Amino acid sequence: MDYPDTGDVRSDLREQFLNSVTALADPPIGQVYRAVIAEAQSDPALRAALHERFLSAAEQRTPDRITRAQHAGELRADADLTFAAEVLCGALYYRHLLTPLPVDERAVDGLLDMFMAAYAKR
Repeated sequence: MDYPDTGDVRSDLREQFLNSVTALADPPIGQVYRAVIAEAQSDPALRAALHERFLSAAEQRTPDRITRAQHAGELRADADLTFAAEVLCGALYYRHLLTPLPVDERAVDGLLDMFMAAYAKR
């Protein structure tokens, strides 16, 4: 799923994250995705295929969207956003795949509040 680009990076990230969470949590994708992720931990070929066919494109979309926001003046010009993108996505994947905690609006909003506090242009 491509990110929206409304000119409001926080809103766009929120919409994308909530859409992704819903897709990954609901049947049939949710159970299949968890099973593939689990199997990929012991199968290097599956891990490579998963990365090549799904994750590499998905993991580039977040840095692309926040870099566009940086160029538009929404985010600090001096910020290195590569790590920030990894933290944004990683936090949601961690919670979704490894904890019993929900990835709901509250979790997404809390994560985005931290991101904006750290990176929003002041």
